[in-house]
Amino acid sequence: MDRFDALFSQLDRWLGAVLDVVVIGLAGLLLLLLNWAVFARFVLNDSVSWGEELPAHLLAMLTFIGAAYLTRTNEHLGFDAVLRVMPPKMMRVVTALNLILMGFFGLLLAWYGGIAAASFGARSLISIDAPMALFRGAMPFGGALIALFCAVRLVGIVSGRIDPLDLLPESDA
Repeated sequence: MDRFDALFSQLDRWLGAVLDVVVIGLAGLLLLLLNWAVFARFVLNDSVSWGEELPAHLLAMLTFIGAAYLTRTNEHLGFDAVLRVMPPKMMRVVTALNLILMGFFGLLLAWYGGIAAASFGARSLISIDAPMALFRGAMPFGGALIALFCAVRLVGIVSGRIDPLDLLPESDA
């Protein structure tokens, strides 16, 4: 089992590093594109054609992939103050139920997001020749990652390998 744990830890670190790069890259690209659009419009007096459409789609991508990132890093919205005052056994049960619900939400997001992404087919954005499915594909991708992270953590909680306190965000105390 130690070999499995080592492999899983390595895979988790790799996936975390990839998500770091993707989220930071998307946020940086969004920042650059928005600043260039404003600069071009107000300083150069020459608006770019993609000034609204491309940043809006990048923001949508960042939203869904960022949700998966926050699920992985345990920084998503939650009521950890309630969990902190529960007895350990109750905390484990509530955490498991929360992971089941979040995982189910991730599966729904992946399923219906996949249907929505596929419905765009080979259509492209209006302002640039980029496939719309690329941007819409972030929804099922983010949902699948959320479901994966929740499933792995659920197994860890149920098996006792993960302490529910390890899944809470850092406290100020």
